[in-house]
Amino acid sequence: MRGKTHCTIGILSVIQASLLFNIPITIFNLILSAFFAILPDLDESHSTISHMLLKKDVSKFMLKATIYLINILIFFVSLKINNNFFLSSIITFAAIIIIESKLTHTFLRKVFLSLIFILLAICLYLINVKIYFSIFCLMLSTFPWLKHRSFSHSIFATIIIYFLLKQIELITNISNLAFLGTVSYGSHIFLGDLFTKSGIPLFYPISEKKFSLGPFKVGSFFSNLLEISFIIILLVLIIFSII
Repeated sequence: MRGKTHCTIGILSVIQASLLFNIPITIFNLILSAFFAILPDLDESHSTISHMLLKKDVSKFMLKATIYLINILIFFVSLKINNNFFLSSIITFAAIIIIESKLTHTFLRKVFLSLIFILLAICLYLINVKIYFSIFCLMLSTFPWLKHRSFSHSIFATIIIYFLLKQIELITNISNLAFLGTVSYGSHIFLGDLFTKSGIPLFYPISEKKFSLGPFKVGSFFSNLLEISFIIILLVLIIFSII
């Protein structure tokens, strides 16, 4: 499913769960649900959540800056070693061709997306925040390197998310953090990608077998129709719960 649909279904799922279990619906809960609903797609460098964390234009600029910086370093190191400007220029020119062919935008996005969470984990650890916050951030730092729709779209990832959120909930006293976060995260899998043609490996890494409840390709007419149907069904359930 598309990112905006995951986000909408995640928010509606949290509202419905809140109504069923008499949990107060707050702005924080809705923001939380929107974030966790698109979190599994962090394993895709061009997903909605990836662009939220790192704009495409920014990462393209960073790619150019990285290439220029590497080549400047190569030039000065080469010049330092052989003390020949002409030879150093040739070496640098050859390095530019090689680096630009190997260092891709997608790869660099993965690096920077991972670094965002690694640096956050380090900062949280240095200010003596409980270790579960850092573990949670370190877990997210691995997502950009995962194969799309692999571990992040499995039952085991959902369980780990619940466990870590539960520890954070106990530390911070944020009510229902684990429950609502997991409902939203699970909506991405069980009310979203499970109904696409490519399916998801529910029991990854034990098994890579993909399960699918629908033959629809993401972005197709019938897939979009299914997305709208899920949203309408959730809205009807919410209205019925309120009445």
